[in-house]
Amino acid sequence: MFTRDDLITEERLASLREIRTAKREESFAALVPLMGKDAVDEVRKIYDMFDERMLIWYAGLYDPEIGGFYFSNSARDAEGFLPDIESTAQAVGFIAEMCGICEGEAKGDFPITKFPSHLAKKICNFAYNLQDEDGFFYHPQWGKNISAARRGRDHGWAWRMIEPLGVECKYVRPTKRTNQTGQVPASFPDYLQSVDAFKEWLAKQNISTRSYPFGNLINSTAGQIKAAGPEYVKILVDWLNENQNPENGLWEPQVNYASVNGLMKMSITLPSFDAALPYPEKSFESSRLAVISDEEVTFACQFYNAWASVQMSIKSMEFAGDYEKAEEYRRRLRESAPEMIRITGEKIALTAVGDGSFAYFTAASGKTCTVSQGARVALDNVREGDVNGNGCSTRAPLRYMFDAFGAKIPPFFTPEDAEFIFELMSARKPVVKIYPRPENL
Repeated sequence: MFTRDDLITEERLASLREIRTAKREESFAALVPLMGKDAVDEVRKIYDMFDERMLIWYAGLYDPEIGGFYFSNSARDAEGFLPDIESTAQAVGFIAEMCGICEGEAKGDFPITKFPSHLAKKICNFAYNLQDEDGFFYHPQWGKNISAARRGRDHGWAWRMIEPLGVECKYVRPTKRTNQTGQVPASFPDYLQSVDAFKEWLAKQNISTRSYPFGNLINSTAGQIKAAGPEYVKILVDWLNENQNPENGLWEPQVNYASVNGLMKMSITLPSFDAALPYPEKSFESSRLAVISDEEVTFACQFYNAWASVQMSIKSMEFAGDYEKAEEYRRRLRESAPEMIRITGEKIALTAVGDGSFAYFTAASGKTCTVSQGARVALDNVREGDVNGNGCSTRAPLRYMFDAFGAKIPPFFTPEDAEFIFELMSARKPVVKIYPRPENL
């Protein structure tokens, strides 16, 4: 059995860097025809921020006894915190896709299936044992008194750590139960218990000023809305179309980070409802302005969601069958690519922590991420990287950015890096807490 010190040697790290640099340059050369040399030069600067310290950080968050990943270092080190399924699934996805060993779920290639069997089985068991008889997945540190968004997200993350491995969930998932019974499960939100309740609930939503939190909830519970029945989907899509602003392609009157964040949540959810943005040209322009905006960045989703909205605006054109228009807007994107990518790199750098990881909030914001979807996930006032923030700051915006140009994101790392992190995870010793349980937990 190797120890951590056996694995992290200067010779090993130097070899990994050499392989990584060569593969990155090969990928960058292939991007030039799609993005232009100046744009690719800006991409190279962004990738220079990602090194093996990020891999070592991820491995350090893995709990070998529980089989899950902690949200952050402070969560790992403090009493009262445990691994959670969202951090686990996000870490699994990041490692597999950014080491180039997985095409991702969009290709029908689930990240958990690319992990060594002994690690995959441990992670699967962790997710499996979180499931309750109502079909949802709950954590011992949070209980059942959690937000609808937290519950919906955990459900979506958990089954993807179980079923792709050929294992059945402990109980039938709630989104499948409607197919078996023809009735909406009682565990679904009250507003999904009847069509009238859903209409009344929508009528109370102030989407013109709070499109982001509303969109987040819709995205988190999309599977439940679909499972409730096609009439619920139609009501929601019609309502969203009626309330979108035709002047800017948003659900709010102003073009800023907050309103484009709302656009992102809705735009990535609509395809699951077999629907698209009604004014994609306007949505594209508002999203492009958010990418290059000089509005102060306070958290990662402000630059992540802007690129996602750019990409989904183009995808909406394709969804409507107008491929010529989609290509026209990609040409517009290429014209301003160097500036857009340069500004994106500057914004990503604002969330860097200094240990190879990235946080959700920028240092200048003075905020730290202690709560996720209403659940406590880390100690207060600790400037640190977190699994969600690292993904939102790096992989997520760049994945959408490259897709907007019609390109596939070059992995940050390599299969050799994947082998390295799997060895580090396998060598992990049981977690020893070094901080007492905080009084306000």
